[in-house]
Amino acid sequence: MIDWNTRVPFCAQCGSKTLSVNAGGKRTCPPTDNAGGVTKERPSCASRQGVSNICFPRTDPTIIVAVVSADGTKILLGRNKRFPPHWYSTLAGFLEPGESIEEAVRREVWEESGVRLSRVVIHSSQPWPFPANLMIGAIGQAAPGDGEKIDLGNDPELEDAKWFTMDEVKEALEKGVSGLGEAAPEGWKEGNLRLPPQTAIANRLMTAVVEGFVGAAPKI
Repeated sequence: MIDWNTRVPFCAQCGSKTLSVNAGGKRTCPPTDNAGGVTKERPSCASRQGVSNICFPRTDPTIIVAVVSADGTKILLGRNKRFPPHWYSTLAGFLEPGESIEEAVRREVWEESGVRLSRVVIHSSQPWPFPANLMIGAIGQAAPGDGEKIDLGNDPELEDAKWFTMDEVKEALEKGVSGLGEAAPEGWKEGNLRLPPQTAIANRLMTAVVEGFVGAAPKI
């Protein structure tokens, strides 16, 4: 909330300074200024017409997805340059205007990894205030054959993407979880997979998959 109030000090319609109201939960473009104890009328502003005179905190919808292979035996994980060594996570990205959640999941996975998805199931969500995201968690299943082929040439965001077996992911969930700025947990063996902590929805999605959320792979 503090970040949002800092980012939007001016009215998007007329450019005048906005006023924080409702304990910082809303901002408005008032009709008058009272600088130095002198009340002055402001120029007219379209934001004061009807119910549009209030600016609310922004929330950016973001998809995050655990991708499962067509036969249900592997999970696709990626890493970018800021991750610690051997640290991987699920794929994620912002929804675009006019795009459904399922469309965004398929597009982001293809852009970042080259993998093409068949079915997509929404699993859970998590507010992520860094600064204003709503993480929409999904589980997607890759199309068989060439649909599982990894190609990082569509988008340079990822440094690497790999298919990991369920056993590899399960072991990492038990012995290799840590935050980005944290050291590897005690008992972790050098070279093994590292994953996000339990407080992250990425961890929850991977946990759901290894615990059988996907079930038997359907015919696609």
